[in-house]
Amino acid sequence: MSDLTPAPQWRVFLHALAEEIDSQGGVAARDELLRGIGRRMAKLRPILAVSGIDLLTAEINEQLGLMGWGQASLHVADEYPALQIVHTGLPRVGAGGDPPGSWMSALLEGLYQGWLAQQPGSEPGMTVRRESVSARAVTLRYGRRNDITTAGEVSGAITGPIRAPS
Repeated sequence: MSDLTPAPQWRVFLHALAEEIDSQGGVAARDELLRGIGRRMAKLRPILAVSGIDLLTAEINEQLGLMGWGQASLHVADEYPALQIVHTGLPRVGAGGDPPGSWMSALLEGLYQGWLAQQPGSEPGMTVRRESVSARAVTLRYGRRNDITTAGEVSGAITGPIRAPS
């Protein structure tokens, strides 16, 4: 994440909204709400259907740039076959979340889930989940919903099966 913060007229409102959502439903409910908002954002800001990770990265970064929401890098994960997404420059909403400032990372799960579902060959059993969150970046994995860490073939929305490099 970067030092990007909302415009001054929105800071107090967004901070209060984040605290209220956390107090009303807890972390699990908050994360599900934010994933839903992310999926809705993906529908409002669709990306073009493309046939490659480089083109997909360019389309995603175009939309993120238009929103002032940082940038992403995408690549096939080395540890097990899945698409890894590293997002940097996410706007911060106060100190909410763990680590502080990471409150919006669940929204990224829904946003990327929505965008990847728009791609040719996407499958219903695929999901995006956070792998790690730091002050500088949110790392996500796109893989099978049941076990995103299971080794083996993971069909993707890019150009067919995504396989880890040998």
